[in-house]
Amino acid sequence: MRIQLDIFKDDPVRMAKANRDAADHALSDKQFTESERQERAAYYTREAERWEFSAALGGQQINGAKEPRA
Repeated sequence: MRIQLDIFKDDPVRMAKANRDAADHALSDKQFTESERQERAAYYTREAERWEFSAALGGQQINGAKEPRA
């Protein structure tokens, strides 16, 4: 089930920064093994890159939908 995001609270730039911070934290989280820390950091880094891509598009849909012409 997908959760609808709030366009004001879930700003792509803010979400990318939050995921970068989570990736940094994941590398030093001692409750996980080294391989788990690397996997978690890689996941958060991928999510950050996805949000950064979304921010670069200016919030446009990534699914390839074209805007209607007037």
